[in-house]
Amino acid sequence: MIVLDIGCGRKKQEAGVIGLDRQPGSAADVLAELAHFPWPVRDNCADRIYLSHFLEHQPDILRAMAEVHRVARPGAEIIITTPHYSSPDSYADPTHLYHLGFRIIERRLTFGGNLFFDNVARLGAAISIDFYEKHFAWAFPARNIFCRLKVAKQQGFESSSPGGTQRPG
Repeated sequence: MIVLDIGCGRKKQEAGVIGLDRQPGSAADVLAELAHFPWPVRDNCADRIYLSHFLEHQPDILRAMAEVHRVARPGAEIIITTPHYSSPDSYADPTHLYHLGFRIIERRLTFGGNLFFDNVARLGAAISIDFYEKHFAWAFPARNIFCRLKVAKQQGFESSSPGGTQRPG
């Protein structure tokens, strides 16, 4: 089972994963500029891919997600965590290019540590994420967005990229 941690930084999401990052001194096994495509990973190789606090740094999120699709095997699990736009963490890092909300099939927000306010926000989010983001997000800010995706590829679909499928991974 091949597990990738894209933009792993100094700490990988789980032991034994293959980390990719652009920073020397990170926990990366592969150093690569992740805003440049294609990544040095072969097509259809990963069973699970972590994108933890990665997407908000990418100049082209859609292209990065297309690259995730390219390297993922059919049925692969993609686990994304990114600051919610109402979180102070979203704005505290000047390298964040995007401040994200979400409209995804399976979605969950995490909150800080205030028992009362966090439970009020959780209640609003449980009623409707859209309602929460429209009416509660700034009064009761979330901390992170967490979502789990499953890769779907068309039968017989071959992902193509410059250099073919010869890259290591």
